Amino acid sequence: MKEIKAYIQRCCVTRAVDALQKNGALGITIVDIHPVGYGYEPNNFAIQYQDTYKRYGHLRIVKLEVVCADQDVDRLVRIIQKECRTPDNGDGMIFVADVSAAFRIRDGAYGEAAL
Repeated sequence: MKEIKAYIQRCCVTRAVDALQKNGALGITIVDIHPVGYGYEPNNFAIQYQDTYKRYGHLRIVKLEVVCADQDVDRLVRIIQKECRTPDNGDGMIFVADVSAAFRIRDGAYGEAAL
């Protein structure tokens, strides 16, 4: 199993989630985040705040998380890329990591059966 983490612009969330669901993503988590680093620096002409949240609060980045079977990774990553690619900088990043185990709390299902 793999976990796909995609850091994307908020304007792409609906398109990405709809396309992922239509193409077999069984569960998608959406997390509102405030990135620091990776080029997410404040506007040099704006007021500079000491408070991190105020400094980066203007950024509208969302993290999508999808856990899937190994054979689905390439297809789901391509879908995210297609739905979130714009001609501008800052489209985001996608990371894929191994998931060593998954347990469904309700009935104790294990592994891919838990998905």
